[in-house]
Amino acid sequence: MPNIGSAIQNYIQGNVSAEDERILYSWLKENPEDEKILFGEKDIWEATQLGTERLNEIETSQWSLLKDKISTRKITNTKFHQALKIAAIVIFTFGVGWMGHSLYSSGIFSNTQVELKHIEATKGQIKEIFLADGTHVWLNSDSKLSFPSNFTKDTREIELEGEAYFEVTSNEETPFLVKTKNHTVKVTGTQFNICEYPESKIIETTLVEGKVKIITGNIIKDLLPGQQSSFSTLTSEVKINEPEFETYSAWKEGRYEFSNEPVGKIFQIMERWWDVDIVYPETNLKYERIAGVLRKHKPIEQHLEVFKQLVPMEYEIGTDIINVTVK
Repeated sequence: MPNIGSAIQNYIQGNVSAEDERILYSWLKENPEDEKILFGEKDIWEATQLGTERLNEIETSQWSLLKDKISTRKITNTKFHQALKIAAIVIFTFGVGWMGHSLYSSGIFSNTQVELKHIEATKGQIKEIFLADGTHVWLNSDSKLSFPSNFTKDTREIELEGEAYFEVTSNEETPFLVKTKNHTVKVTGTQFNICEYPESKIIETTLVEGKVKIITGNIIKDLLPGQQSSFSTLTSEVKINEPEFETYSAWKEGRYEFSNEPVGKIFQIMERWWDVDIVYPETNLKYERIAGVLRKHKPIEQHLEVFKQLVPMEYEIGTDIINVTVK
């Protein structure tokens, strides 16, 4: 049977294998209530030092409650039940880490060492991250996120390269700042998407709900739900429009919807999602515009075959490279 306890321990230690990921994925499908604990408390646990008398008291009382919870779960397979108990022990450790974070925030436990963490979604990947305050982040391919293992009372500040979707935990007293190379987005609690890939020369911030403030040099713009700001890094011009938001958030589910988009931009997305280089004659194809849907779980050849029906092109797939020619 899958060793879920071992898989979780490997995840905590940063030694997770492909098999561990498969086991964790299957387990979380059956136990979705533990997802936030698994992904969120890892970072907090790494930054939290335990051992105070108060935390030991919490450990004793909370472990008793957790054992009761485990005993009430209806699991037919005995071996998997035992594995789940092992996993619960580890999850309890996560929980104590969260308690340590709470005590630190309230001043009871003030010697926590905060470290800067870096998460990268390489080409071909999309990652989900929970920050110490509970903020949920989806990181798109070829993107990087830098954040502290714990936040102070005064600010919650992170840095982004590439694209990410945020569900920020509300905290009116402690603003949440997302800094990119060219601008800053300031929020208290909201859902929004930021896209700043260097090759595009355009920074797009799209707001789903709440309110955000875009800060670029002397330019400050407020966004309302359903609005998108487009900032040109070449001209410093800011435009506000109201796009179809599904187009700008579906990527986190492995789907990219586009309408009247340049072929060159679609090729850039395909390069990041399928980790390939696409070589094509820019003078002929870069500004051709097409509409459609990219689905990350489908072979790239399937999409290229569709493109052939829309624009006059042929392609040849090599090792990590696709050569596109014009008919």
